Amino acid sequence: MTRHFAYVALAAGICACATPQTRIPETASPANATTENAESVVKAFVAAYNRHDVPAMLELVDSSFVWLNLEGDSVQVETRGPDALKRGMESYFRSIPTAQSTLETISSLGPWVSATERAHWRTSSGARSQAALSVYEVREGRVRRVWYYPVVRE
Repeated sequence: MTRHFAYVALAAGICACATPQTRIPETASPANATTENAESVVKAFVAAYNRHDVPAMLELVDSSFVWLNLEGDSVQVETRGPDALKRGMESYFRSIPTAQSTLETISSLGPWVSATERAHWRTSSGARSQAALSVYEVREGRVRRVWYYPVVRE
C-alpha cells in the first residue's frame, strides 16, 4: 500500500459530521438511491468501512469502481473494480484493525460528493490521525469513483 490514508479514509465508516437535523443512515439501498441522496450513499459506504463490513461496502460500489489518488499533477489508480477493493480492504483491516474514518465536512452537487475525511487508528505508540479531501462520484446509487487528495498529517 503506497498511501496509508487511502485505505484508512476510504470509505472508504462513519462517525460523521452530523448536525442535529441530519440523520445518518446505517445503510443505503443501491437499487433506490438517486443523485439526490448521493450523500446518503457515501455516508453508508463510510459506515460500512467503520464496521469493517467489506460485503456492505461492495454492495455500494459500481462494477466499474475506480479509486484514484491525486498528488500534484499526477493521478494514480489505487484500486480498480470491486474484486480489487475487496482484496485490498480485507488485507487492510487485518493489518490495521483499529481503522476508522470520520466525515468532518460533506457537501454535494448532483452525483458529486466532496468531504473532508479524518482517518483514525491506533499503533503501539498511540493514537494517530490524518485528514484529506475526497470526492465521490455516485451514479445510480453506487459509488463509481473516488478521488483522494494528499493527506494532512497531524
